[in-house]
Parts: sequence; structure tokens; C-alpha cells
Amino acid sequence: MVNALMVVGRNVEQFLTPHMRTELGQLVNLTDRNGEQLDELAYANALQEARAEIVITGWGAPFLSTAVAAANPQLKYMCNLTGGVRSMVAREVIAAGLTVTNWGTLIGPTVAEAALVGMLSCLRRTTRVAFLMHEEKGWRQGSEKPVESLFYQTVGLHGFGNIARSLVRLLEPFECTVSAYDPYVPQDVFDRLGVKRVDDLKTLYAHNRIVSIHAPKIDATYHVVDADILSAMPDGGILVNTARGHIIDTDALVAELRTGRLLASLDVFEQEPLPPDAALRGLLNCHLTPHTAGPTPDRYVDFGRAAIDNIGRYVRGEPLQHQVDERTYDLIT
Repeated sequence: MVNALMVVGRNVEQFLTPHMRTELGQLVNLTDRNGEQLDELAYANALQEARAEIVITGWGAPFLSTAVAAANPQLKYMCNLTGGVRSMVAREVIAAGLTVTNWGTLIGPTVAEAALVGMLSCLRRTTRVAFLMHEEKGWRQGSEKPVESLFYQTVGLHGFGNIARSLVRLLEPFECTVSAYDPYVPQDVFDRLGVKRVDDLKTLYAHNRIVSIHAPKIDATYHVVDADILSAMPDGGILVNTARGHIIDTDALVAELRTGRLLASLDVFEQEPLPPDAALRGLLNCHLTPHTAGPTPDRYVDFGRAAIDNIGRYVRGEPLQHQVDERTYDLIT
């Protein structure tokens, strides 16, 4: 039986139910060091002591450096319960041949759901209406802009990866016209989902009532949504961000929001937690959530199930799902 070491830092009980842990134990000889704070030397030693061919990781797991990998030539596979792997393994280790998997496309539906909520919240003016009802003890205000529907709106997707593609499916009942900008995605993906390709980012923002951001956190996307891009949005435009805060120049967005020309729904921020005195707070045309777009905790078990499935595939010598190669490593956050 294959030896495995588990070093998930936190929330392992939400990923792996007791029944799933039993199932995992039937697949591998499991050494559980979950929750321990392991430095580089202790991590290398733990892998050696377990003679681990598989390491199961998650949020809070120690970093698999080139030195740790070199000390453990028996290690072949990192099964990551979560998404981001940059904080868990060096790129050079993947390049040298370590197989790595993560939650892959499974996160898409819940984050896409949050983006849909953001769009609807802006159109329905839920922040302003909630303040009116709860704080001002008021009712409808005829001088305010009325609530609107998502039906038949134009929607632009800034990034066309897994989450954006899940959002396309959620938008289908609303019969929106959808276009997307993503230089990394081949044309056949656009064609298959019936989404128009836009090759210029400013055009995407200028020609859509709603823009939802799904770009990765890489150097090329830092403040790519700047004052120039924001000024191109039409009056009443809606910006939704469930991706990464650094993509938007926050000062430029605050300036636009203060004019009342745009609306925004933001789940991610340049500084997290969002400071109490942040300029975004108190803007009634800005729907805010505290980085909770997804995955929602009730769906963590989906990632545990996928991990057990992949470990079973590995043990049986079958192809794995949701593999992270060097290119994927560079694009995910």
C-alpha cells in the first residue's frame, strides 16, 4: 500500500468527513500530522519518517521547497485539497517532476454564484435599499434611480477561466449578451460557450453595462483596471470583482463611485481585512462582502471527495484530474 502524509493546516474536518477519512485509510498508509507547525527541516523529516509517496495538503500546510523535495526522492504526488499552490510548493519542484493536483474547476460554481449575486445586488440597489429600510426607517424614494433587472443586459467577463465559464451558464436564463477578454484562452472555448471574444480590455469595459472580473493575480494584472478603463464604462455601469483586489486601482474606483456614475460589487480588496476607515465603506452604490465568494464551507466536502478520487486514481495508476503543471502554476493564485 502507498504511504501518505497529511499536513493540512486547518479545516481538514470540513474537507474530509469521518467516513471519508476511513475511505482514505483504505487506500493509503496514512500518517496524520495535520495542524502541526512544521518548519522546513521538520517537514522534510516528517516526509522521510512516513516514507511518504503522497503528501496531502491544504490551507496552512508547510511549504515544499526544493530542499525538502531533494531530501525526499520517494515523494511523487502532492494532492492539494484547496486551490492555490504557490504557497505550498516551489515551481521548480513541479518542473522536476512532482505531480500536483488541486480543486481544479470545482470552485467555479460557488464563486460564479457570488458574482451573479453581485450583479443582482447592484441592479436591485440592495445596499441603498437595505440602508433605507433598516437605518432610515423609510420606504421607496421616488427621486432615486429605480431598481433594474438583469434580463437582456450586456455582460463583459474580464478573464475567461473556469469561474467565468461557470458564470456564463448561470446567466443563460437571463438571456444576456455575453462577451469576454482573455488572451490566454483559445477561440474554441469562446465558440463552444457562445461568447464573443473581445481583444481589447478597454473595449470590453466600454461596450458592456456590467463587467465581472475573473482575472488572476499576476504582475500583468496589477491595477490593470485603472482610471482610464473605469472612465470608459458607460454611465450606470456595474463592476463586479470576485477575483483579486489588486486588479483594480482602488483610489480610481472610489473617485468614480463618489460621482455616483458607476455601481460596484466587491468581494476582494487590495488590503484585507478591509480597514474600518476604508474609503469604500459607506458608499451606497457599492455592495461589499468580506472575501466570502467561495468556496462556501458547505461545499468543502466536494474537494475532499475529489482528493480521495484522485488518490484512488494514483494508487491504481490511472490519469489524475485537476493537475497543476508549470503553466497553470503561473496563472492561478
